[in-house]
Amino acid sequence: MAKILVVEDEAIVAMGIRHKLETMGHEVVDTVSTGRDAIRASKIHEPDLVLMDIVLKGEMDGIEAAREIRDRFNIPIIYLTAYADEEMLARAKITEPYGYIVKPFKSSELNANIEMAIYRHRSAMREMELMRKRIISDFYNFILNAMPSPDADRDEIRELLSGIFRDRIISELKPGFESYMEESPYEDTLEAYLAWVADVFENFTIRVGFLEDDENVYVEFENCPWIDDAGKNPGFCLNCEAILKLSWDWSGLPGDFRALDHIADGSERCLFRFSVK
Repeated sequence: MAKILVVEDEAIVAMGIRHKLETMGHEVVDTVSTGRDAIRASKIHEPDLVLMDIVLKGEMDGIEAAREIRDRFNIPIIYLTAYADEEMLARAKITEPYGYIVKPFKSSELNANIEMAIYRHRSAMREMELMRKRIISDFYNFILNAMPSPDADRDEIRELLSGIFRDRIISELKPGFESYMEESPYEDTLEAYLAWVADVFENFTIRVGFLEDDENVYVEFENCPWIDDAGKNPGFCLNCEAILKLSWDWSGLPGDFRALDHIADGSERCLFRFSVK
């Protein structure tokens, strides 16, 4: 059965939902009453699913909390609400919930929605993992086959990046970039851009870290899956650099971009700097 977080600001209702879930055999990892507490509990307990009441007391409603939980932890959400107006449904759809149940509801309806949501989410995760493996394999083969020779110098490789690599990056990434930025829930363009960067490189299983000072944002790639090959073939690092450079230009953000460290140059990581302030 599933580990479930219940987000409900009416204590008696929350107790009733907990009882229903435990009777079905599910584990209720916590019950919380605010959006902020829902985010914290999701991080601590890593539930299989969140049952989220849309109307919550406080500064953050259930839809805002659900969006952050989805973006940060990729946990499926089922909404519970006594309301079903068009405006609320439109806002809720943006967060891509796995279900929407109007109170009062039967235990059988709740359980069916939970089981279907978990099944769909696990299927999506399997498909995503297969896609990531294909992307990694394709990227690896592309780099090796695209290089002019093992002894090519950095200038030759950069020249290649201005041709074959640039064309492929533009054709494969720019349409998705434009759609992402247009539909992004982030109002700040820089925040939306950095979220896109994290999403793209997560497909390569690269963990992306962000640091800031008064004038710059630093992007760090912490676990390159091709680290042994990248140390011998600068094409891996330079292609990732090209993705950042081109996408920064697409964003229209002011400032400039610079690569600070490359695995290809003997560093243990790749580090890039955006001067933005």
